Amino acid sequence: MTNRPTVSVVLPCLNEAGALGLCIDKIRDTFEKNNIDGEIVISDNGSTDGSIEIAQNKKVNLCHQPKRGYGNAYLKGFSEANGKYFIMADADDTYDFALIPQFLQKLVDEKYDFVTGSRYLTGGMGQIPFLHRVFGNPLLTWILNTLFGTKYTDVYCGYRGFSREAYQIIEPVSQGMEFNLELAINAGLAKLKVAEIPIVLGERIGDSKLNTFSDGWRSLRMMLLYSPNQLFLIPGMTLLILGMVTHLLSVSSILNIDDSFTNTLICLCATISSVVGVQVLSLWLHAKTYSWRKRFDGENNFLTGFYNLFTLETGLGAGILMSLFGLGVVISAALFQAKGQEHFINSVQWISLAATLIISGISSCFTALFISAMSMTMPFETRSVSVKRSNQE
Repeated sequence: MTNRPTVSVVLPCLNEAGALGLCIDKIRDTFEKNNIDGEIVISDNGSTDGSIEIAQNKKVNLCHQPKRGYGNAYLKGFSEANGKYFIMADADDTYDFALIPQFLQKLVDEKYDFVTGSRYLTGGMGQIPFLHRVFGNPLLTWILNTLFGTKYTDVYCGYRGFSREAYQIIEPVSQGMEFNLELAINAGLAKLKVAEIPIVLGERIGDSKLNTFSDGWRSLRMMLLYSPNQLFLIPGMTLLILGMVTHLLSVSSILNIDDSFTNTLICLCATISSVVGVQVLSLWLHAKTYSWRKRFDGENNFLTGFYNLFTLETGLGAGILMSLFGLGVVISAALFQAKGQEHFINSVQWISLAATLIISGISSCFTALFISAMSMTMPFETRSVSVKRSNQE
């Protein structure tokens, strides 16, 4: 579009008849008082209380998202929005739409890419339910800042603004209430220029759609999945090292206990620890490759170096050699046993190590196939508007 409005204010709507008309009027009043060229987009999520009729009578840009979910409603609304800048807010009259000019000042004049309201900067969180206010929101904010190196004070605020280009870089996909967290996480990962402005949360009109425990768990789960180093790398490496050290101590007779059952149990634990460690590290590599391939890890020096050396053939070769070595150990142990020379090799310890090598080798072959398929398109472009900003300046 050559004549885009300056801003699109996008409101998700699920049975908000009590407040929707009031919100639309307040937004239009702000547009008129501040001479803002803007549009209002209502993304209906299956309302049955007259919200649709209100939006139609107010002659706003109305779209329909039959797939339930807070994130789904926003994904549809943003896809229908025409503005150069997007502002998201709730349709329950909890946010002060007179602050729209402040969001635009940050975005247009001060060149921020992502501007989020914060109910904690100047004590504007009084209307947040007690459990969310003193425990849930601060805890999720702290976890997100710790995992991703961000400096938010209110990651669950639903009053936000960003440029169209920033939204395309953030590229959210979450369907539920964790949509807000994904925006904040991806803005940080993409190294967007981020600002917060203080807001005061008003009293809600209508019933809340939040589910404290299920939405909290979905949010925590998403943050963990977006931080593969903490979720996969550290546990996987710990388990692998612990298992392989135990194997080496066992086969070298340093860790050799007279009781056969205890020996067998130690070997079993070593195999479990090693194999699970390999599997978890494989998941880490999958997650990092996905992040590099689809998200914001384009300048990861480790992955760049890794894929300069890694090919399908080298991955398959390493896995096959590992499996063959393990199979050789099994055959050798069987031959010594058949010849009555079991004193040359401690069968339980070596068979346990062989099982670890065979399982890990086969797993490595399939990992190589999967990773090779994910990394076929090269080179990868770094996706960050900070580069664009620096070029413009």
